[in-house]
Amino acid sequence: MCDPRDRAGLYLKRRLFGRPRLSVQLHPESQNKRVRISRFLVILIATALARLPTPALGEPIHFRLLPKESKVQTRIVDPFGQTVVGELTLREGEAQGQTDNLRSSGSVRLSIDAASYNSNLGLRDQDVQTYYLEVKDYPEIRFTSTGIEEIKEPKSPADPWQLTIKGILQLHGTKREIRVPVRLSYRERKITAEGNSKFALKDFNIAVPTLLFRFRSGDQVEITFRFVGEEQL
Repeated sequence: MCDPRDRAGLYLKRRLFGRPRLSVQLHPESQNKRVRISRFLVILIATALARLPTPALGEPIHFRLLPKESKVQTRIVDPFGQTVVGELTLREGEAQGQTDNLRSSGSVRLSIDAASYNSNLGLRDQDVQTYYLEVKDYPEIRFTSTGIEEIKEPKSPADPWQLTIKGILQLHGTKREIRVPVRLSYRERKITAEGNSKFALKDFNIAVPTLLFRFRSGDQVEITFRFVGEEQL
């Protein structure tokens, strides 16, 4: 028979220090088997993850471009050597992308109202719309991205991404591939894309404006833009 005092002491030790642990020495063959099983499980899990479709690992974020918060400006030198600033209105557009895979997931598509051209001079605006942009035949200016060529990630959350976007610009019934440098920022569920680009009127079969059949305006048009998009849940 065990002394009750011994049993009380054993109970107290177990409460304070827990039950004594058994030390079991595995046979080398058993250890190797466990290692092989662990490696097999790791390979199995990695293979399963690799076969998952992209949306299962993280879908691109979708944005709807906001016409009222976006802005498109044009600059061209008139026959008198003065720079004429005009504005165009965004009709609609969308963008999408993943920050961890922007090169392959990023895209943008937008449409601009050609008849919205406004330089605050009615007769000139009417001429541009009727004789140069020919808005009755070509009411829209469209851009559709085809890829992202360069990406410079921000150094801090306050800095923008710097991208070079390649795409097709459709203007005046003509399609041309262009490359546009863009500064892209994301705050409070909104993206802001800013940048500028230049193109020649002749590249899109647009006549160069003239005055008195002698004085010609510049052939180069500079486009400055600021597009704002809201995240779609």
